[in-house]
Amino acid sequence: MPAAWSAVGAGLFCPVAVSPESGRVVLLARAGGGELVRVERDGASWRPPRSLGVPVARRRGGSVAVPVDWQLAACTGGPDAIELAARSPDGDLLHLRLTPDGPAEFECLGAPAAAPAGRAIRVGLAAPPAICRSGRGRLDVFAMGPGGEVLHAIRSRDEWGPFESLGTPPEPSGDRLAGRQAVVEAVAACRYGPSGIGLFHRGAEGQLLLKWWNGADWSDYASLGSPDVPAESYPAVTAPAPLTAPPAACSRGANRLDVFARGPCGDLMHTGWDGADWSRFESLGMPVDGEQPIPLTGTVTARSAGGRSCDVVAGAVDGRLYYLTWSDDA
Repeated sequence: MPAAWSAVGAGLFCPVAVSPESGRVVLLARAGGGELVRVERDGASWRPPRSLGVPVARRRGGSVAVPVDWQLAACTGGPDAIELAARSPDGDLLHLRLTPDGPAEFECLGAPAAAPAGRAIRVGLAAPPAICRSGRGRLDVFAMGPGGEVLHAIRSRDEWGPFESLGTPPEPSGDRLAGRQAVVEAVAACRYGPSGIGLFHRGAEGQLLLKWWNGADWSDYASLGSPDVPAESYPAVTAPAPLTAPPAACSRGANRLDVFARGPCGDLMHTGWDGADWSRFESLGMPVDGEQPIPLTGTVTARSAGGRSCDVVAGAVDGRLYYLTWSDDA
């Protein structure tokens, strides 16, 4: 299906899209001055952005403001609430339950720690977190640690538990990739079914990696591969090429998962799980100005209200955010 992109607005960056239980699309983004803005989709159009002010965080029982990094993560928090997670410049996990009229003030929950030789040493989060609501009253937060391991924390009954390590993705094999470092960047997390969670991020070769929770145990890492593009030396054949930005994921139902990421040519790539198999990567193109394609910058966010379509928002090199409604049923 041809992708029909539409512009959301200019001067907005680092978008995150979420669908409260009301089903509407809510987009949160950062403006050039650092303030957090909220934009809602009303039918076929977007309402004007509403500023929530420059977000800050405070430690429990403290009055000192802590800065909030630009990239946020969001998930549904109820009929009119949104759960937000972020990272401080020092690697602390920040959390905010955002209501329509509430302030953008995060709570600082601290940072994970390592314990070599029996002494706890604060290590902090090395990349922006991901957040998903995996059950009634439960939130799951994921982020990369400094060594490339995935860290996981749970909030249940309004209490946050300690961080646990879900391990480090397997290292690439072969002399060509020897010594290549793990990719330390934002991960994507998505709930599917009654208790499942899909966790996605890029591997050292630019491939899409998956780790999933079945309600009782975490799986090992699995590679979903990379997009195929025409080979430079012989365009009649294709060769795998790396994804060039972190993925975004959403679920359209109990047995559906959709993952989006910027491809090797600046276009939007998609792969999906239909309950039995993962599809091959396909290109959904990029926004077009007249006849001129506009490559994406890398930040992609996706959500679904559980219907047949996904709502995708991505930044492009012209400084605008672009919106795409995508479905494989058309």
